[in-house]
Amino acid sequence: MKNIVRFLTMIVFAVVSVCGLASSQVTETVLYSFGAYTGDGTLPSGGLLFDLVGNIYGVSNAGGAHCVSNYGCGTIYRLSPTGSGNWNQTILFSFCSTGDPTSCPDGAYPAAGLIMDTAGNLYGTAGSGGTNGLGIVFRLSPPSVAGGEWTQSVLWNFSMNPNNGGRPGFGKLNMDAAGNIYGTTIGGGAKGLGTVYALSPQTDGTYAFSILHSFSGSDGVSPDYGVTFDTSGDLYGATSQGGRGKSVCNYGCGLVYKLTESQGTWQETVLFEFDGVVGAYPISPVSIDKSGNLYGTFEIGGGGDCPLFPSSCGGVFKLVPGSSRKYEFYFNDNGGPNDGNPQSGVTIGSGNTLYGTVGIGQGGEVYMLQNSQETILYDFCSLPNCADGAEPSYGNVVVRGGALYGATSSGGNYGLGVVYSISK
Repeated sequence: MKNIVRFLTMIVFAVVSVCGLASSQVTETVLYSFGAYTGDGTLPSGGLLFDLVGNIYGVSNAGGAHCVSNYGCGTIYRLSPTGSGNWNQTILFSFCSTGDPTSCPDGAYPAAGLIMDTAGNLYGTAGSGGTNGLGIVFRLSPPSVAGGEWTQSVLWNFSMNPNNGGRPGFGKLNMDAAGNIYGTTIGGGAKGLGTVYALSPQTDGTYAFSILHSFSGSDGVSPDYGVTFDTSGDLYGATSQGGRGKSVCNYGCGLVYKLTESQGTWQETVLFEFDGVVGAYPISPVSIDKSGNLYGTFEIGGGGDCPLFPSSCGGVFKLVPGSSRKYEFYFNDNGGPNDGNPQSGVTIGSGNTLYGTVGIGQGGEVYMLQNSQETILYDFCSLPNCADGAEPSYGNVVVRGGALYGATSSGGNYGLGVVYSISK
């Protein structure tokens, strides 16, 4: 599997860099406000996905046609441009067709973004439901006739046992050119502390599950945000706990790891352990630039005055490869009600400009980092009743066609989240 490593998600949509954005130049546009009708998606989560013709795909953690008395069990939605600047929304799938949130064989409450293969099938995870109630990996296939229904297939049911994972987190899946799927779970595995896993397609249409690595504590705990390939086929990720710093973080302050395959066996290397002094709790996917530098975010550390952790607003890390590996930290030091404590990663633009979001329990912001200098591009909840959105969702922003795209989990016309774009 290591020799075939390019993401099909990178084939499916092209990412174009945003150049020269500045806070005084940008305009935010709400593409869609969730909660417009009964059965609509609510609380969008995870990153967005573009197809080749410009449709946007995503998940909502709640809403949909089922579990209505419990605010819905989640949806997969599509936004299609009309050509006049407006967007039409279509719910492609509503989770938990039984309507009983305690028993959802088709999954419930998806939180991670989607990927797409060259045939237009969507793949993702749901953090609950399935045969064992501990989440699933699914495929959603487009109709053979235009206007028909999309078809869901459960590819794998998770369970909390040593030979399986449990509770897929916020990280989207990755897929290689052979159709092998890679992801993480925050539980399960040999020690019950999380896994990196692979699903391999079989000739009979089923998938074979294998654990590439079971975390044990000192080598990480709770890999929430999936894994990223480099050009050699090695996998990179972060765990929100584990490693050093136990006196500060109780269960360890988290770490960044690398998995390398050799003759069918994957070996873990811990690249960096957070100690709670400089920073703690990396809870983002790892992004890789063309030089092999790794980027991500950590939730606390640094300075400023933030709502979640006073005097500790978190920041962005950069890990430079080589025998004398170098570490750099960019802190969200501005503080204030909207800035800091990131819970999503960074997207790399031209010239290694970084884009990301912050904001928990408040309005939130979109920021840009150039040469370690932070610029706030947009403050959410700038309009009455937060009609422009509030609390950016888990998942990296998408950089496409001179604009940034993302979602917020609240705000909008109905207070239940929006999909937005930010452009000059």
